[in-house]
Formats: sequence, C-alpha cells, structure tokens
Amino acid sequence: MRPLRYARIKRYRISDDVLTSILEWLDPRSLFMAARAFKRIYAIVMGYHSLRYKFELAVSAMRDGSASHAVAPLLGRLNLLLSYRNDWQQLNWTHEYKMQVLTPSHIGTSSGFIHQIRPHGGYDTLEITELPSCRTGRSPALTRRLRFTSSPVETLCIDSSQALIIAAHIFCQAGIVGVQLHFRDLWTFGKHPRALSDSYEIPAQIFAPVSRTVMSIFGSKMVVTLEFANGKTSHLIMDWRNFGARWIDDQDIRLLDEELLLVVCKRGNSAPIINLCSIANIANMVVLRQYELPSALHDSTITFCANNSPRQPSSTAQFYSDPAHRILVFSAKPSPKSGSRNWLFINESYFRGAPFRRERLVVPWSVWGQYCLIKDLSFRSRTTVRGPYAIGARVVYFESESGSSRAGTLHSLEFVPYPDAPARLDASWSVVGQKSGLFPSEVVRRVPSSTVEHNAIDDVAVTEDNIVLFLELQPGFRPVNILTFAAPPSPSHR
Repeated sequence: MRPLRYARIKRYRISDDVLTSILEWLDPRSLFMAARAFKRIYAIVMGYHSLRYKFELAVSAMRDGSASHAVAPLLGRLNLLLSYRNDWQQLNWTHEYKMQVLTPSHIGTSSGFIHQIRPHGGYDTLEITELPSCRTGRSPALTRRLRFTSSPVETLCIDSSQALIIAAHIFCQAGIVGVQLHFRDLWTFGKHPRALSDSYEIPAQIFAPVSRTVMSIFGSKMVVTLEFANGKTSHLIMDWRNFGARWIDDQDIRLLDEELLLVVCKRGNSAPIINLCSIANIANMVVLRQYELPSALHDSTITFCANNSPRQPSSTAQFYSDPAHRILVFSAKPSPKSGSRNWLFINESYFRGAPFRRERLVVPWSVWGQYCLIKDLSFRSRTTVRGPYAIGARVVYFESESGSSRAGTLHSLEFVPYPDAPARLDASWSVVGQKSGLFPSEVVRRVPSSTVEHNAIDDVAVTEDNIVLFLELQPGFRPVNILTFAAPPSPSHR
C-alpha cells in the first residue's frame, strides 16, 4: 500500500512594509509586548524612529506628550527620552543651578516651580521661579520668573495645568484658628476666573497654634492639612470652584482624583484602616471600601507620601509619566520621633480601579497585601532618612549619617513596568506581594561635596526633571541647589 502524501502548505509572509504599517497602529504597551515576543518585530521596531519611540515610552513608563511635532520632531523626542531615562537610572544630573534665598522667608516647590514667600510686615512678596525642564521646552536658560505682592500668606500650592495658585494664611480670631484661602491666576495674580471669589475664610474649630500647613490640588478638589502644636491634625476637603467644604480629623488623607479620596483612620488599639471614599459630593462623603493594614502596625502612625508627578501634563510636554504606573507610598512609624519606619509601595491604579471591582466592603490585608511591597528601614537606625519622594514610577530618598555634616547619598527606586531582568531584592524588602507587578531597581549616588560646598542638606524636593536640595541656613540666606536631568551640561558641572 502506497503511503499517503500530503501537499505541502505554503504560508504567507507579510512584507516588512505592510507589517510596519500595522505596527504603527499599536499603542506603546502592545508594541512592546509584540516586540518582546517576536524577533522580527523587534528588529523592525529598532529600525524605525516612530516605532522605537513608542517602544521606549513603554520601557520608561511614559506617554507621548501633546507638544507640537513641528517644534519637537520625533527623532529629537526619542533622543531626549533616551537621555532622560539613562540619566535618571544613573542619578546623573547634567545641569546644576545654585541660588540663595534671603531669610526670613518660606520656600517650597509645587507643580514645576520653586516659590519664595518673603514677609514685609503688612504685606508679602512672592517670587515664583520655573524649574528647568527640557521635556517642556524650558531649558535652564529659558525658565520664567514671576514676582507679586500679596497680603500675608504662609504657604501656597500651584497647579500649572489650570494656571492656578492657592495661597493660605492662618489667622486666629476669638481664640479659634481659621484659614484664609486666596485663589489667583498663576500669570497675573488676579482672581482665578473659575473661582467664585478671590478669597474664602473658614474656621478650624481648634484653639492650638498651627505648626505646619500642607496643600494639594486635583482638578476642582483641594486639601489643606493643618498640623497643630498639640499634636492634632485636621484636614479641610474643599471644592475650590464652589467653596463646598468639610473638615475631618483622621491621621492622613490623599486625593486620588476629583472623586476619590484615601483616608487613614485610627481604630483604638487595632491597626489603622484605610478608607476609600467618594467625594463627588463633599457634604455626603461615602466610604466605598475599607482596607485593613497588618496587625504589626497597630501602634504606628501612617502617612501618605505625595506623588509629585502632575496628573495633567503641560501642553508643551514632549513626554510625561504614565498615570497607569504611578506609585503610591505609605510611611509607617511606631512613634513620631522614632527612626524606625516601614514604607509600603503599591500602584495607585489599584485604588482607582476599586469602585469597578466586585469586592467585599472590608478588604483584609491577606487580599490586598498581595499587591504591595514593604521596605523595612529599621536597620538604618544610625542614619537620617529624608523622604520618600514619589514622582511617577520613581521614588527618591536621601540618607545621611546621623550627626554627620557630610552630604550623604541619594537613592532612586525605579519601578519599571517591563524589566529585562528583575533585580534581586535584598532583605530590607520584608513583604513582596505575589500580584504586585512591581520590580524595583535601586541606584545610589553620593552627593559630591562640590555640589553642596560641604553644607548639610536640610530637605529635598523632587520633580519629574529635578532634584532640589535645600541646604543648611547661612547668615541671612539659605543655599538651594537645583539638579536637572537630561539638560545640556553646565560648564561648572562635574
């Protein structure tokens, strides 16, 4: 019997030109996954600037910005993105700018600006300086500076996407502490066009002096946190466009967006619990979920560490941090003066997606802890740690020896979404959730003495493009160093 013979089936081979046209339609994540699965697609991607740019966006946890391609051509975008990522991965800043802030003054950073508030008795002067960012077309030589005269204020918050400045003044009337808020246009300092009035006052119902004021903005919502000298904390949640507001007195709160709020609540002798609340209607705040923390943290103070990556990127940004990869950090300290602490890391999208998941009202730690990483810093009792400072998918902190005047070291934890080879985690990572999808890679760099001129570092601020070092006070001024990434090197840079 003669053996059966099967006809050889020929397969079509798509030409490179056709395949390239198909790949152009893919989003960065899909393109990356296809290139990782097929060698041929990877070779094509590496040969075309438009595809390579999408590929590198996915690797860098970035999205393409809305800057005009006529002003920022594709090849230039790609080269800048590669420089930006490589510089951050090595903590290699390419430009240094040293400034001196006259004292007394309040100084801080917000939304890509550094601000100084200098009191003059009955009025204050506000100096607002744009931080360098080659991603947005603001090289160190092109940064803008603004100067305004204001009634007395102690702190301010900027949202450049809305051209908004909110400035706060703490006053005391009949023994009760109150907050006066001013809503100003960033470029003219006149009343912001979307605010009902240029100012608003609200009492805090507490009689103790205020030791610290912190503000944050997300769209129409804002939060003002008052820390009092007696150890209490109050949080004002407010819609700055219609002045709907309420106070809550929980440990800490964090805006996720205009409708979702995270609140850390203390429960007697039990571990704190995290409430996910709807604030679509501030007067009727609704608890959507409750997340239990580990019982080992029952004596700890839990605080959120702000992620300073802007939710609404600049209209001139060539690329920006992908909101899908934003890292949320909780800091747990056994006592306010304790050097021991734990940092809990989780992707912020876990909580933003919670209202759409079918979960029980109270989510135990055994469930949601699988999406978390915990870093234990208790073994660093002989060092002073400042931070963490989260920015997009990156977390920076500064470490120095306690009692030492030496500058210390900068640490950068990068939670890249698609690592080639996940880094081996050391013993400080006490909890690694199986479903976290977080793969931290850490780089360390000692701050050169030439950068700080042998001064100690009092505080640090981090933006998408800069690390700002606030150095120890000098007679009549405070030195400030602005370290910029992916910028043309300055002549004095070492």
